[in-house]
Amino acid sequence: MNSVLALPNSIGGIRLYAICILIGIIIAYISGVKEGKRLGLSSSFISYGVIIIVPIAIIGARLWYFLFNISEFSSFAEFFGFRNGRFIGLSGLAIQGGVIASLIAIFIYCKINKVSLYKVLDIVAPGFLIGQICGRYGNFFNQELYGAVVNNTEIFRYLLPSWIVDNMYIQGAYRHPVFLYESSLNLIGLIVILQLRKKYNKLKSGDLMGVYLCWYGLVRIFTETLRTQSGVNEPLKLGPIYVSILLSVIFVITGILYLILKRCIKKLNGNVLYKDIIKENEDNKIDTVIFDLDGTLLNTKPLIDATFKYVFDKYYPSYQLTDEELNSFFGPTLYQTFSRFEKDDKKIDEMIACYRSWNKEHHNDYVRAFSGARELLYHLNKKGYKVCVVSSKIKEMVEYGLESNGLLRYVDYIIGEGEIIPKPNPEGILQAINHFKFAKNAIYIGDNASDIYAAHNADLYYKNNNINHIVKSCGVLYSLKLEELEKANPNYYINELLDLEKILNM
Repeated sequence: MNSVLALPNSIGGIRLYAICILIGIIIAYISGVKEGKRLGLSSSFISYGVIIIVPIAIIGARLWYFLFNISEFSSFAEFFGFRNGRFIGLSGLAIQGGVIASLIAIFIYCKINKVSLYKVLDIVAPGFLIGQICGRYGNFFNQELYGAVVNNTEIFRYLLPSWIVDNMYIQGAYRHPVFLYESSLNLIGLIVILQLRKKYNKLKSGDLMGVYLCWYGLVRIFTETLRTQSGVNEPLKLGPIYVSILLSVIFVITGILYLILKRCIKKLNGNVLYKDIIKENEDNKIDTVIFDLDGTLLNTKPLIDATFKYVFDKYYPSYQLTDEELNSFFGPTLYQTFSRFEKDDKKIDEMIACYRSWNKEHHNDYVRAFSGARELLYHLNKKGYKVCVVSSKIKEMVEYGLESNGLLRYVDYIIGEGEIIPKPNPEGILQAINHFKFAKNAIYIGDNASDIYAAHNADLYYKNNNINHIVKSCGVLYSLKLEELEKANPNYYINELLDLEKILNM
């Protein structure tokens, strides 16, 4: 190919085609994460999806090209862009093959993760268009995707900037910039989809993929027809049939059938309004995260056991505590625990004072934060969540434990023993939510059945009083009282603290 003032197709050895595709992926990803939050999809779910599905899309695009051009490949290594032992790049990708491979991968990914396919398709549809808009400029730098010779070059130069005109001088003539037509039409399609998403109240979940298939199919029928007039042999042909045009027709038909069938077949659940999903997600969005302390954020069991042993050795030297008894001390208040063995309130107060003194003195020898505690609180704080701790410990020791493990700076509000009625009474949770002016929905994370019951009771309180607040409960699976915890039936479970980010769609 001869060209006049053609633009370079690479920078520093990196093909501009690859850079354009990468830019498209980044913009589509950022857009997807933003809309995904409105739909209740976590950024981690979308991030992992991109990592998995983008390579599959590239393989699909490459495979589609390969199937119709097998004669061009002298070895299987060339499929992966290698020739004579060196990487020469993936020259030959068919976008439609990438779309098909992506949709198959998305379906499987949603099935495995038990996530609504319609929600994902609604963020993928504009993402496809964004990628294709940017990718077509990669074709421009490669001097690909052009049409017939331009007859009136004066009007051509008048309408378009010189950097496009000059790069369209191919094989001794100025060519119609089909890449620009398709990219521009896809941009219009993107605007249409975004406007439907924003203003069309009858839009249903998953509809955007049907709109995409119809729009993109029609655009490709138009641009591929122009492309066939370029005089260059079409690489994707099945006998006399242009595969890209045929597949574009199939895209349009599929899009129409998809929109019709998802409304007619009840089993497909395709009649949920897009706006209702957004509203439900906003109404249920957690804004306040409340933690228990011992056994949830901090592993205080070794210290608690050692402290109780010290107190019992001092006050009941002949009494041998069993492991079952030590485990039963984990959760209740000190008064509740010691009153099981002593009826004299004065002596109980003395034992509590002894416990607290020894406990604080040896705190840093025993207590460590659970894995992921600091990272989680940092992320919650950064994302704007209100973070609270409601504990059966006195506030002073709660603060001391958090501070010694580098967590206190991320906690907005603390409630300790003596300030509230002990759990399972919901007073602590209700007080924590009420502390923040705009707090509405909360989740309480704990390791004890009483924590879960307290959350249930708080949620019941709001329901009984017709207050539009929600309180969810979450149990930690590293609880020492897991069997009792499970009987309390928490709304969620987490294996480790950072798993909470998935529940919160962070």
